[in-house]
Amino acid sequence: MYSLFLILHSWNRWLVLLALLATLGRAYWGWLARRPYLPTDRRLGSLLTGLLHVQLVLGFTLYFALSPWTMRRAAAPGATVQFWSVTHISLMLTAIVVAQLGQSLARRAATDAARHRWSAVSLSLAMGLILLGIPFASRPWFRW
Repeated sequence: MYSLFLILHSWNRWLVLLALLATLGRAYWGWLARRPYLPTDRRLGSLLTGLLHVQLVLGFTLYFALSPWTMRRAAAPGATVQFWSVTHISLMLTAIVVAQLGQSLARRAATDAARHRWSAVSLSLAMGLILLGIPFASRPWFRW
């Protein structure tokens, strides 16, 4: 069961990153080119937050129910255990909150420029947090 959730969590990260790049690109394009905030922008933001929530549920399931890292935290402290049990979950949870808040504030903004600006700024911050929280160097690109 652990392997299945780990594979799903791993593959969904690529969907999250693709949706994040697409939404971020449209946000900056709309903000800098002074384009209207279209239903496509809203739908992309909804897709992104939906994928982030799926990633959160998969991650919480791994962390709280299935992960061997959670059990090792007290028994064998170290850098790897510290990363997976504290740093990764903290960065990702913060990124999801920032992205969700940014998209919510963008929908409520009075002007199209403000909507795009909220999206661009919040998603840039979320992207930075996500990239900090993914250990690209020590993990496989895809799990099978």
